[in-house]
Formats: sequence, structure tokens, C-alpha cells
Amino acid sequence: MSGEKVEKKKISPSLIIAVIIIIILLAALVYYATLPPKVQVVPTTVAAPTTIVQTVLKTETLPGTTIVRTEVKTTVQTLVTTAPRTEAPLLEIYHWWTSGGEKAAIDALVEVFKKRYPEVGVIQSPVAGGAGYVMKAVMKSLVLAGEAPDAFQLHAGYEMLPYVKGEYLDPIDDLWKEEKWEEVFPAVVRDMVNWYGHYYAVPVNIHRVNVVWYNKPILDRYGIDPTTLTTWDKFFEACDTLKARGITYPIAMGGIGKWEIAHAFEQIIASEGIEFYEDFVNGKITSPDDPKLRHALEIFRRYLEYVNPDYSALTWDQAVAKVIRGESAFNIMGDWANGEFYVAKKEYGKDYGTFPVPGTSGMYGLCIDCFEHPKGVKHPTNSYKWLRVVGSKEGQDTFNPIKGSIAARIDADVTKYGPYQRAAIEDFKTAKYMYPSVVHGSGMPEAFSAKFNDIMSKFATTRDIAATAKEITDAIIAAKADFVKTWKLH
Repeated sequence: MSGEKVEKKKISPSLIIAVIIIIILLAALVYYATLPPKVQVVPTTVAAPTTIVQTVLKTETLPGTTIVRTEVKTTVQTLVTTAPRTEAPLLEIYHWWTSGGEKAAIDALVEVFKKRYPEVGVIQSPVAGGAGYVMKAVMKSLVLAGEAPDAFQLHAGYEMLPYVKGEYLDPIDDLWKEEKWEEVFPAVVRDMVNWYGHYYAVPVNIHRVNVVWYNKPILDRYGIDPTTLTTWDKFFEACDTLKARGITYPIAMGGIGKWEIAHAFEQIIASEGIEFYEDFVNGKITSPDDPKLRHALEIFRRYLEYVNPDYSALTWDQAVAKVIRGESAFNIMGDWANGEFYVAKKEYGKDYGTFPVPGTSGMYGLCIDCFEHPKGVKHPTNSYKWLRVVGSKEGQDTFNPIKGSIAARIDADVTKYGPYQRAAIEDFKTAKYMYPSVVHGSGMPEAFSAKFNDIMSKFATTRDIAATAKEITDAIIAAKADFVKTWKLH
């Protein structure tokens, strides 16, 4: 062995790293072994009646036609659901009520809820944008992601349908039965929140959409009697008088959301007669040469001649403010506008007044706001509590006097409402015809109504009757498959 060199073996770096990792893991195991055991939240089981709705479309071919029949199969069964015993004392609601009058109204309704359920904290998540067009996009994303809030604002009618068909809402028939709401909500309202034989929402109000708001001192100053403005010819004569007296733009209109423009035109469609409006919402106006459609567009083209040129930069409430300040005399808007006069401390009959849109006397255009119970919400108990308050007499008689609307219930305490709303309640009771608003989500499928706003916004610029009539009828034809409800308005 003498004379041989002995080589020293080098330790591999990878071996050193492996040893270090093993030491760290052993230390971690020792650490976690010394921790106290986790306390698990034991779920509690809640048995609740759940309604399963299945819709089956059957096609029957007859000579010269095809009939699609809808058959609804309903199963009511008790499903056992699990929910943590430690459901947080919270309620999260989404809505689009952000203007002065709107915010005051929803805050008042939330106070009613807090008074009944002081242990529950309320998170309001308002999304600005009149008529809810901004919030609708936000809500669809949340619902599809399974992150729906405990309740969110919707318009009754077609606007609800995608959520119902997608099974994103729970039927609330039991709640309607417990609260005996069928006894206090009129049939027309019940029908608009009922799909396939089941209730999916609770209406909080009824807004009237076919209203002209006017500045009374201006009309008094120039000798214009609003009770005589029952036709478009008379209305435009009044506008000409005002222009000659220095009111450059007698009609105030917003347009930043586009729906404000479509809203005004919708009322002109109604002024063509209830039969025409019924055909319109049932998707039967499919010819661009339809004489009533073209006549309505002719009226609107003339109407726009009296409108403020900056309409596309104004929100609906900014347009109402022009009437409040006396810069314009008239504004066509739903009676949520009353809330703006309310917060501006204006007195109905002294500072401002209303009359039905010319040609719509005896008609009541409906826009109904409601809330519902989405599937899989984080605070289901509080969601149901909120719906009870929304549908209650106290809740509606607190919210609506401020909002400008009337209660959806027939037993409202009219002494709590202002003079405009008392008149609206009487008009609702005596209306010869009622019609669902298209612009506000009720009357026609979303596949049409979304395009309608764009079409009418474009018309406000082009004033092209032939092109616009074709765009409207093309949009109706394209949405034909989505017309699943038949309105009977007369």
C-alpha cells in the first residue's frame, strides 16, 4: 500500500440540498404537531321545500304552420341543504339607485330592514347608470361566476327570463304564500314576476313611464294650459310658442345612456294606440313600411327639433334638472323623476306638474322594480328577510313616497304619499289600458331591447325614418325565437 495516493471523496452539492430539505420538513412536522387541533364548523342541515321546474318544448307540424307548445313539468320536493351554523350576520344587495331621489329612497328602505333586524349588517353595492344597463352587465358576470349577492335589483318581465331559464334564481312560491302576497299585489304585477307558473321575485314598486314633467311657472307665464296638450299637434304648438318667447329648447332630454332616447320614443309608439303597442311587444311589427311605425318615427323626428343639442352628454336626472331650473319646459321620463323634484324641495302643483304623454291618456305604462333570491347565496336567511321587507306594507310605504313611484301593493297608505303619487294611484286604479315598458326590461326580449337603444340613439343623429324602420323590424325578426310571452293588453 505504500506509495499509493488516497483520494478524498467530495460530497455532492445535491446531497447537501436534500439533507437541508429533510431537516426543514422534520422541523415543520414537529411545529405543527405542537399546535392545538383545529375546531371544525359542524354544518347544520336545513330542510326547505324546493321547486324543480322543467320546461319541455314540443313541436307539432300542421299543414302550413309549425306550432311550438311549451309544456311545464313541476316537482315539489324537500331537499336537504347544508349551511354553516355560523352564517355571517350580513346582507349584500346590488342596485342602480344612485341619483339623489333614488339613493334617499333605498336608504330609507334599508333603515326599515335594520329596524326589524338590527343584528344584520347591510352592504349596499350601487352601480351607477340609469335604468340599470351598467349593472346588468356586472351582475351577469357575478351570477355566472357563482358570486351572486344575496339579492339584486331587476325589472319584472322579460329581463328576469335569462336568470330563470339559466336556473340562477330560486322559486319563492312558499314566501309568497306565507306573506299572502297574492291578496295584495294586482294581477298585472303578479303576472310580470311569474314564469312557468312560479314566482321568482318580489316587486317593490310600480313606476309610470308615460309622463310629461313640466315647469309650471314657465307654462303659466306664457299662457299654456297643460290639460289641453293631449295630442302631438297641440304639444308641438306649445313648443313653438315657447321657442318664440325665448325658451330655445323647450324639451329637455338626456342620452348618455341611450335608453333615455329610446324611452321617449317608446311612449310615442304607445301613443299610436294600444293595439299597435300590443303588436309591437308581441313581435308582430315586421314590415319597415308599417304606417304606424313610420308615423311614430315622424313624430319623434319633429320632437327632436325642440330638444337640447347636448342631450348625448346628459344623464336622465341632469335633463330633469333643466326643467327644475327653468331652462326647459318639458321632459318625458318615468315618475322616478318625481324624486328629483322632491329632493330639490319643489312643490307639485306650484313649481311643477305632469300630464300623460300626448295620445296616452287612460294608459299606464309599467316599469316594475323587484328583488329575488339567487341560488347559492352566502347569506340565504338574510336574503329571505330582505324580500319580506321589500314586499311589506311598511317597506313599500317608506320607499315609494321618496322614490316617486307608487306601491306595488293595493293596500298602500295613501296619506304617506305626495300629491303626484296620490294622482298616480288613482290613475292606476282607473286606467283603461296598462302596458309593459320595453326599454325598462319588461315588454320584449333582451335580444331586441338591447339593440333598440342603439337604434334610437342613432336615429337621434341621422333622423332617417326609412333606415330606422328597417333596423327596428330587422331586430324584431332576429329576436323572433325569444318571444315566449304573449301580452294581452286590451
